[in-house]
Amino acid sequence: MRVTPPGVRIPLSPLISETLLYKGFSGIKSKKVNKTVNTFALNNPYFQAFLKLIEMQKQKFSIPKVSKKNPNNWFVYFRFNGKLKVYKSGLNRIKNLKDREFEANSLCKVLHQELNRGWDPFSCTSFQKSDLTTVIDALNFALERKKPNLAVKTYFGYRSCLGFIKKSIKDLAIEHLYINEISRYHIKLIMENAQETNSWSNKAYNKYLGYFKSILSELIEWDLIQFNPAHGIRSKKVSESFANIPPTDIEQNKIKEYLTKIDYNFFRYIATIYHTGIRPGEILNIKVANVLLDKNLIYIPAESTKTLKDRIVPINLHLKRLFLEMEIEHHPAEFYLFGAFEYNHKHRSKKGLDFIPAPNKIKTDTATKRWKKLIKDDLGIQKNMYSEKHKGADDKILAGIDLDSLRELYGHRSKLMTEKYAKAVKEIYRKEIMDKSPDF
Repeated sequence: MRVTPPGVRIPLSPLISETLLYKGFSGIKSKKVNKTVNTFALNNPYFQAFLKLIEMQKQKFSIPKVSKKNPNNWFVYFRFNGKLKVYKSGLNRIKNLKDREFEANSLCKVLHQELNRGWDPFSCTSFQKSDLTTVIDALNFALERKKPNLAVKTYFGYRSCLGFIKKSIKDLAIEHLYINEISRYHIKLIMENAQETNSWSNKAYNKYLGYFKSILSELIEWDLIQFNPAHGIRSKKVSESFANIPPTDIEQNKIKEYLTKIDYNFFRYIATIYHTGIRPGEILNIKVANVLLDKNLIYIPAESTKTLKDRIVPINLHLKRLFLEMEIEHHPAEFYLFGAFEYNHKHRSKKGLDFIPAPNKIKTDTATKRWKKLIKDDLGIQKNMYSEKHKGADDKILAGIDLDSLRELYGHRSKLMTEKYAKAVKEIYRKEIMDKSPDF
């Protein structure tokens, strides 16, 4: 608050004095317009706010717009009290024109917000976009920047996470904060509120925290923040899901025998998950042309993988025998390896005419429901279909395959991720210690 010594009178502009007199504000010496005001009024916070409002009303500015006349020199411009102001903020470094336009429009929006708040662009020596970007605008911007590098399903996961985060930010009434004002405390507050509001399990909390951290990291790449405020926030303890524990050997034999007898086509699909470690949804994207039996390889293009990288998966002798039974060499190259020929009125594949080389793609949900009906309901084995991938990893480790080979097969980026699936590696280490420890 501004403090003026008692008795001192401060000259005001005619506009302010006349306005104060018109409004009947106390502090004007007489009804005759006097260009002075007493210190009581100046020390009054309401009076000071009123003065600021009057000064802001005097400021005239145009709405910021994007200039694209020169394709190599885009900029945002506006006039403030008659003076032209131009900002580029790295726009021309963005090669993709669609992305550049998104960034330029975001800059216009931010500049307009600040001008409405009374910001004087000529009173500052420089403009830092991070200083004027609200947290929600920044998060939206980060997700759009990440989108080109994400698989479709992964992008939807990020977008879903951001929806929860933005709602939590609004619930906490902190949407007015700028992104560079967000601290670790705010991140914790946002996540805890989101977990309570949406009844997340600790596992869901950890998943969305990972998404949130990744989105914030994108802002570092664009120099909107200097460090990730979510860095170092610990994940919550999660008990291992029984459904994702691999089937026991006895359960595995029951699954194999039952599927072989009841639905042999579906058995081959499940066996492919077990042998290759390819995700169930990705297997349904494989076409006949991707299976190179003469080279014992399956080629998975980048657009069909979670990591957006091409994968080459070897076909072992057991799996090759199953593929030869399917006579895939006699089917059109554009057929899906595990597709369907007919669908009923509910767009569900017809048993006996699905999970074979066919022109129609099967939805992952169809495979999941088939597994539930045959394995969970009929056999009473409460294990998820995805657990066959875990089972295949464990059995390969027990057979002596090293982790680096398994990591390459499963398309994992690190050995640690492979160890997550290959729990049996611990049993191998214990056995080696017992068998190879020297005598005293």
